[in-house]
Amino acid sequence: MTSTAAPRASMRAISVTRGAPTRRGVASRAVSRRGDSLATRNVNLGSASWRRPTRNDHVARPSPVAARAGLFSPFRVEVPEAIEETPEDLIKKKKETGKKLRLLIDGTWYDCTGWARAHPGGALFITLMDGCDATDVFYALHSYGPNGDDTAARRLAMLPTCAGPGEEDEADIKIQRADDESSESSGIPTAYGVLPESGVHSNDNLPGAADPAFASLRKKFEDEGWFRRDPLKEAAVLGTTLGLYAIGWFLANSHPILAAMSIGVGMQQAGWLAHDYIHGRGEWCTAMRGFGSLTNGFSTEWWQHKHNMHHSFTNIDGRDGDIKLEPLYFLQSPELTGRPDNPGFRKWQHWYGYPLYAMTYVLWRRHSLASAIQRKDKKELALLAVHYGWLFGCLPLSVAISSVLLGGFLVGALVTATHQTEEIMYEQAGQFVDIQFRSTREADVDGMERWLWGGMDTQLVHHLFPTMPRYRHHQARPVIQRWAEENGYDFRISTSKEIIEKNWTHLKQMAGVQIPATI
Repeated sequence: MTSTAAPRASMRAISVTRGAPTRRGVASRAVSRRGDSLATRNVNLGSASWRRPTRNDHVARPSPVAARAGLFSPFRVEVPEAIEETPEDLIKKKKETGKKLRLLIDGTWYDCTGWARAHPGGALFITLMDGCDATDVFYALHSYGPNGDDTAARRLAMLPTCAGPGEEDEADIKIQRADDESSESSGIPTAYGVLPESGVHSNDNLPGAADPAFASLRKKFEDEGWFRRDPLKEAAVLGTTLGLYAIGWFLANSHPILAAMSIGVGMQQAGWLAHDYIHGRGEWCTAMRGFGSLTNGFSTEWWQHKHNMHHSFTNIDGRDGDIKLEPLYFLQSPELTGRPDNPGFRKWQHWYGYPLYAMTYVLWRRHSLASAIQRKDKKELALLAVHYGWLFGCLPLSVAISSVLLGGFLVGALVTATHQTEEIMYEQAGQFVDIQFRSTREADVDGMERWLWGGMDTQLVHHLFPTMPRYRHHQARPVIQRWAEENGYDFRISTSKEIIEKNWTHLKQMAGVQIPATI
């Protein structure tokens, strides 16, 4: 069932006898719009009729790969707790059993078994997407031609093709039609139907269809040149950012407070700019990939892996580390997640939550250094050495530390705000575009406030088209809004004040959740 037909279809739950559902049908327009959160559909989160049974076995028995270096949380180094095998173990098992790691892109199944380890984004992404339609994810995050480079498209064309999992495994797929609102299943209601109570996570990645209507929208942007870089705008953004560093450096000894403010804001803007360079494609972005290492002490490789995981599995619990922030922040009830509670922290999180964002850059720097050292990346280590030499060798210590804390606060308080209070999902496969609409809210800001947000106010535009330059996002927004309305998606947008208030209120609500002593 394609997404274009979904708004007129009754809710369907597609199940496979060998595991979890392949793809849960989308509710009819009369019941909900795609993108509506559980809260907007008036689902009672406390209702015992559908609450997921508490499961702590994954806490008591850590994943065998949990101790290995991971890249999925700004607070801890870990891998998704639902993953019971390393990518290497899974690839080996596939080869031994004659099975394949395969992805569906543009209607063709590709055998990625032999290539997964060579994937620049890491083998984990391939194993997590095994058996899925990866079309929209591929075009969102890879170089395919119109976005400035075609390296990934050329690599894809060289991969062997294969049969799909349904054709090869002859799975017994049964389509069960259910009433849109009166289904008495004991599973968990989602926008795709009812997720069976098979544990905290279902790790069966089975096909979810790409959206052909979205492909048409992407083609429109390609044909009209929306992915092209404007040299003048690139120079203006870069010049402004470096200017803030220069002013702060000049004032460091005579006016340390003004210096810290200038460099701190510069570090925030450098973070946004490095983010744009890493997502971008083409010669200019490739040349500037080390910008974040030089200006902020960030590892390009560490950040790229962490952030692409967030883009690929936005707000999917167990895979998107940006929403798994325990024990410092609890975005969900521990009773719902089955993860350990820390009531001593949790009851105060709405008070310390925003001030603690000042530690964002400190933590990212720590992970960056650890990653570069572990990988023995000489080029990246050299860039980090230059950065820290300047930070602590050319600036007073008070200015250096204050700048890092201010820049971290300005980034942390904004970068998380547009996802954390939106729908958190448990589907492990699904339609990429639908997930982005359900998990993301845009900020309606103007003037200096828009500049301060640095493109994070257009988060949904960015998540749908990550390789599009951020200075084109605001022009693209009304185009995407019209497309969303025509195709039944909920384009969410609020003022920055409303978004910040919503985040604070959510932290407060989670702080007051009463958890049974058995958790």
